[in-house]
Amino acid sequence: MIVMMFAKFVLSMAGMVFVGQEVANLSTRLRLRLIDGIMKARWGFFTSQPTGRFTAAVSTDSDRAATAFKQAGLIFAKFVEILVYFVGALFISWQFSVAAVVLCVLLWIAVSRYMRMAKRAGRGKTKYNQRLAGAVTEVLTNIKALKAMNRHGHIAAVFDTDIDKLSRALRRENDSNAAVVALQDPLLAGFLVTGIYFGYNYFGMPFEALVATIWLLRRIAAKIGEIRAGMQGMFIDSSAFWSTVALIEETEIEAEQMQKGSSMILQNEARFADVSFAYPSRDVMKDINIAIEAGKVTTIIGPSGSGKTTIADLLVGLHQPRSGQVLIDGMSLKDGDLRQWRNRIGYIPQDNILFNDTVAQNVTLGDATIDNSRIEAALKLAGAWQFVSRLPAGLDEMVGVRGNLLSGGQRQRLSIARALINDPNLLILDEATSALDHDTALEICDSVRSLAGQRTILAITHQSLWIDAADRIYEMENGSVTLAEKHSS
Repeated sequence: MIVMMFAKFVLSMAGMVFVGQEVANLSTRLRLRLIDGIMKARWGFFTSQPTGRFTAAVSTDSDRAATAFKQAGLIFAKFVEILVYFVGALFISWQFSVAAVVLCVLLWIAVSRYMRMAKRAGRGKTKYNQRLAGAVTEVLTNIKALKAMNRHGHIAAVFDTDIDKLSRALRRENDSNAAVVALQDPLLAGFLVTGIYFGYNYFGMPFEALVATIWLLRRIAAKIGEIRAGMQGMFIDSSAFWSTVALIEETEIEAEQMQKGSSMILQNEARFADVSFAYPSRDVMKDINIAIEAGKVTTIIGPSGSGKTTIADLLVGLHQPRSGQVLIDGMSLKDGDLRQWRNRIGYIPQDNILFNDTVAQNVTLGDATIDNSRIEAALKLAGAWQFVSRLPAGLDEMVGVRGNLLSGGQRQRLSIARALINDPNLLILDEATSALDHDTALEICDSVRSLAGQRTILAITHQSLWIDAADRIYEMENGSVTLAEKHSS
């Protein structure tokens, strides 16, 4: 017995080390595969998905999925141990071996209801964790405005329903665990006492055989309890596993088709030729014609919702026209090398999202092939080097969460430097200065305007300063585009 227990210890340790490595590897692989799928998915897929699905899957659901995987492995191991004990019981008494099977069945039937309860609790836990993750992300993104208007208390109340449902799922999880643990001991005690009585009085089993059999049954019952606990944990966390796997498969199905084709440089013009586009819920534009001349500043103006940003989305290939063509120097965008085309584009959005990292990392976005001389050159082109050079740590200065240690104008200049770091042919500004004061916006407009010539600039805006800076102006309204005359503001 001592030799067997030592062998069990060695094998168990080896098994646990293996299981631990595989669990860690699974969690890592799930995260990497999901992040890779997210990065490659088409843009339209993101616009239709709640943020919480991605946030929860990468943060908590991947860990819960790995836990479910671990529990499944442990269940198999415990099942093998039960078989070993059962074979041992056969050598002592076939009657008690049959009793062991009956014990397994009775314990399983007794706890099956609570297993189903655990499974339902796990599905609720996954669902409401995802919803809360998305809601919290969106609220934290806008927390400054909410606090400024003293509206954060009202928003917090919106979470109450989901938190209450999550709490109920957690209570069901706890109740199922407690019920199974409490039920197992009286069932086992009653079974053992009954077995001893019948074994001694009716089967004439000697005392030593009773002791050995009781020990084996006790071990079998203990392993059944461990299997029960493992299955309960697996049921609770398996919903996270299947939810994560489903999201991975969905993102991979929605992968953007990055076709390879001829190189596109934009030497003459980009042209929209009778382009129409519609979202599932509404039409955006119909049969529009736009020419964006290389080396010039083209400004597209229009009210909110008129489809201005969709022009940029179509130009970079994030959306595909329903009809018509987007042409780059006469070549249809769908026939060109889309990846290579995007490498020639610098994009500056209205929301200049910066990461809680250094100036250099925010400009390079982690590209280790970009050296400090290129970073400095991009900052100078963006008019940002003057303030960056005065920072205590220079390029290594931390910018804070969402760049909150910098002013609005400074943040936007870093976004421009980020767009210029790879020396793009086309620079797109999507309401890039709308959140800035007039003087700061004018400075940035002048800086960008000075980049024209070697670069083509497309400004999507409603601000008059970009109208004044434009070589060509298009006005967009009700899905149509007209060439507007330039005038002084």
